[in-house]
Amino acid sequence: MTTLVVVHQGFNRMAYYLTSDESLCGQAPSRLAGAYRAPLERHAAIETPAARGEALLASLLRCVNVGTALDTIRSHVEGLLAVTSISWQVDDERYCGTVCEPSEHTIPVALSLDDRPFGRLRLHSRRPVGEAELAALREMLAVVAYPLRNLRMLEHALIAAEHDALTGLKNRRAFDLELKAVHARVARYGGQASLLILDMTRFKAINDTYGHDVGDRALARVAEGLDRCLRETDSAYRLGGDEFVVILPETPYQGARRLGARLLDWFRDHPLREPGGERVPLRARIGMAQFREGDDADGWFRRADQALYGNPEPNGAGRRLGRLA
Repeated sequence: MTTLVVVHQGFNRMAYYLTSDESLCGQAPSRLAGAYRAPLERHAAIETPAARGEALLASLLRCVNVGTALDTIRSHVEGLLAVTSISWQVDDERYCGTVCEPSEHTIPVALSLDDRPFGRLRLHSRRPVGEAELAALREMLAVVAYPLRNLRMLEHALIAAEHDALTGLKNRRAFDLELKAVHARVARYGGQASLLILDMTRFKAINDTYGHDVGDRALARVAEGLDRCLRETDSAYRLGGDEFVVILPETPYQGARRLGARLLDWFRDHPLREPGGERVPLRARIGMAQFREGDDADGWFRRADQALYGNPEPNGAGRRLGRLA
């Protein structure tokens, strides 16, 4: 008579064998080694949903961001379903607490942390999903909430480390890293690049006259102007205080100069307005420097800074554009 032997291998993982030796039933895996394993034929290796979840969790712990985590989840779920893509949404209680029934092969799966709603996954399958498959999927994905939460917190921390909280622009730390990268690329492969440094004039007077809350709004308005006037390939940073810098790849000095004039025009046309209707004008001076062969990154930045403070050129009412340094 042939008997089915269930062998536990690790947490909640089971392998199934067929054997004619009834004495092997219930034995530990080590007991089936060597001569005892001879009469066995491997019939199938079947993992429970909990074991699949354990394997998924181990893979998620190696992920570095939410994007790679979703790709990892999709690759694991493909063992159960023909999943084409996965998206996720957090902190939306409308989809938490229950798992909705599949609709047009889209499967919302609720996520929770310590029995509290956290968000949902939305899986898109090539075919309908049966109840048994859906139950197995729920059990398998019960482990993903904590890794996704931790990766989201990590991403937020990384963003906060390189962004200015007031303006939303990247900060000095991010600028130093990007400046070195752009400098290395242009120095090695050639091409053109320019730096543009912007300093608000009369910023202290704004703070003293209207208060620091208006000064904060003025800084945010400068960031808005940079966002409106820059190209997608350009990147803006707040160095600190009232000083900003822009990296302009593939841009000669004249291109940087045109951008500087455009920024000053935008500030002139978009002053702050107090609740009583009073206009608070925004004024700035700008210095620019094009990359020169033989420059190091610090020297390139220093030339732009010297153009800002050391060699200003009047240009219209209240506008100052630095000469080429």
